[in-house]
Amino acid sequence: MPADGPADRSRRDPARFHRESLNGPAGPNLKEHALGIERTLFIVKPDAVSRRLIGRILAHVEEQGFRLVEARLVNLTREQCQEFYAEHATKTFFNGLVDFMTSSPVMLTCLERENAVAYLREVIGVTDPAEAAPGTIRKLYAESKFRNSVHASDSPASAEREVKLFFGVAALAR
Repeated sequence: MPADGPADRSRRDPARFHRESLNGPAGPNLKEHALGIERTLFIVKPDAVSRRLIGRILAHVEEQGFRLVEARLVNLTREQCQEFYAEHATKTFFNGLVDFMTSSPVMLTCLERENAVAYLREVIGVTDPAEAAPGTIRKLYAESKFRNSVHASDSPASAEREVKLFFGVAALAR
């Protein structure tokens, strides 16, 4: 008698196999499947865009299990940057940061995966590439602490605000 493993079931009923791979053989459990899935903002900054690193950087995050939900190559306005970086408005580097982020296009992305916010922070590394762990995006691609190639939301609350700012509330829906 032939085996009746997942591959055999998928030949007979691909939809059933897909449901079981997502939900387990016991049936749908969408709440558990969605538990822990977060969306976060990820930006490939002007220094990396100008060096044609978008593809390499996005491949790096996809290899870490992130799913690209939305993406857009844009020239940010000063107003968008000032709103985005509002918490830094009183800091000495604020105007330089706004100038840098509006100097050329950026790749805005909304990424999704389990524990997305915290894990993406690990994947990108600390701000200063000299101090970043080997294999992190900033260690691999950043030129300096200021030209650090990428931005990632630093908390779930920031992720929600930032995704809404650039992609609208619909991008937060699962």
